[in-house]
Amino acid sequence: MQAASLRFAPRPAERASLAAAAATYFLLLCGYYMLRSLREAMVLQAGSARIPFFFAITFGAMLAVLPVYWWVVARVPRRHLMACVYAPVIALFATLAALASGNFVTPTLGGIYFVSVAGLNLLVISVFWSTMVDLWNPDSAKRVFGFIAAGGSAGALAGPAFNAFFVQQIGATAVIYVACGFLVAAVLMGMLTRHLRARTDPSKAGDASVAVGGRAIEDLARLVRSPYLLGIAGLLVLTQLFGAIMYNEQARYVEAAWPTLTERAAIFARVDLATNVLALVFQTVVVAWLTARGGVRATLVTMWALVAVSFAILAIFPSGTLLLVTQVIRRSCDYGLFKPAREMLFTVLSPETKFKSKSLLDTALQRGADSIGNGIYVLVSGLGLAMIAGLCAAACVLLVMGARRLGAAYTDQESRATPSR
Repeated sequence: MQAASLRFAPRPAERASLAAAAATYFLLLCGYYMLRSLREAMVLQAGSARIPFFFAITFGAMLAVLPVYWWVVARVPRRHLMACVYAPVIALFATLAALASGNFVTPTLGGIYFVSVAGLNLLVISVFWSTMVDLWNPDSAKRVFGFIAAGGSAGALAGPAFNAFFVQQIGATAVIYVACGFLVAAVLMGMLTRHLRARTDPSKAGDASVAVGGRAIEDLARLVRSPYLLGIAGLLVLTQLFGAIMYNEQARYVEAAWPTLTERAAIFARVDLATNVLALVFQTVVVAWLTARGGVRATLVTMWALVAVSFAILAIFPSGTLLLVTQVIRRSCDYGLFKPAREMLFTVLSPETKFKSKSLLDTALQRGADSIGNGIYVLVSGLGLAMIAGLCAAACVLLVMGARRLGAAYTDQESRATPSR
């Protein structure tokens, strides 16, 4: 067992670039979670009943943005991708902060803010992880991805903690500006990460100056033809369906229990804080332990088993408080177990798949699933919390079997993969 643990510990040559990568993700998620807590509160300015509509708008926005992103990926050297994607995002949120001056948020501005955060956050996180899976080979990824994700969870703790303690004192506008500052710092640290990784693996220096290339139609065809990518897509879609359904239940509860924007922002920040504490434990302790003993398949299976148990308990004891606890467990399993394992799944694929097909899954597919999930919620909301949770628990049992098959497919891909140069 000790040998297995050492096998999955980061090697000395990897530590500097690992620290920089973890710091980049810390800065990125710290800024994002400052924006996210406000997102949950701002959308309630327009009313929880309009959440499905805003998710549908978000899906449409992602369909419009993706072709532009693919055009950039095909032409811009990889070392400049983060800056090219993050700069307009930062400018957008700085503009929204200016429009929310004085902390006055109209329902329209609240909806625009929601769509901006819900859509663009997926793109910036996808670009980060596309860069990571491009820089690390499958063997290295097993050692470092849990720790990189942990850096993000530390940032995801710091962001909500900042909001929980200060949003009511300094206001929403100031929080958005601070978040933009963290995103700027993430770009700079990401550039340092690539530089340090190139020193460890000189081939990455050449990769950095090369654009990914390819055409969008080829990426769509690649997704349709690949059972492996379709398996990843299936788990992603079902994860988002559960998330959308429970997100609406959470919104209804918070809207009824807390009346003001800042109170809602504070409670959402506390939920995020608890989520990311647990996710951090999963990433720093559980992922490496499970991967050392059962591979990526063990991590995927464990995630869905834990979520199934949490839904089953909520079905037996339905309440608003336990709903928030279930949300913490479900999201922490998603971020702490599924996210690192999911990114490992891409390390055995080609650069075009890592940057372009992956972005399709990470953005438009996820938001499309959100839209479908919100539509499903409209149909099932009358069943009540207990019945909804019970149905989710039953579906998770089936997903455990699907996760086993996808984990086995990864092992087969890994055995046939050769490092991209």
